[in-house]
Amino acid sequence: MKKLLLVALLASLNGCVLLEAYQMAHFDNNEYMLINGIHTQAAVAASKCGTFEVTNAVDSIYFSSLELKNYAASIPHNEATIKMTDELVVITKELSDKYYGTEEVSATYCKLKFSTIEKNAITMQKVIGDKPR
Repeated sequence: MKKLLLVALLASLNGCVLLEAYQMAHFDNNEYMLINGIHTQAAVAASKCGTFEVTNAVDSIYFSSLELKNYAASIPHNEATIKMTDELVVITKELSDKYYGTEEVSATYCKLKFSTIEKNAITMQKVIGDKPR
């Protein structure tokens, strides 16, 4: 009787895990491609800090983060990714606002911000890449 109860309990736990996996968003190539692009942009853009070219990189990465947010929001059961993209947009918008503000932006601030964006993108890549297929 105890063995039967244990088997029933384990079977129900596996069922919950399967149901949870079914209810979360599945792996999406486009979503992964977008976050990979942001990761790559952040890695490359850091070397442009202190030059006039950095504003193009800032604009591009902010646009890409908004694009990812809008794309992720259209995928059902994708709340975790939506939350991460919301946070990424905040970081990229802060950088954009800083460059379009009245104060000069230091190269150190710029590099730190791009480093933060890159680290977040790497984490997001892992999460998005680990979604069930």
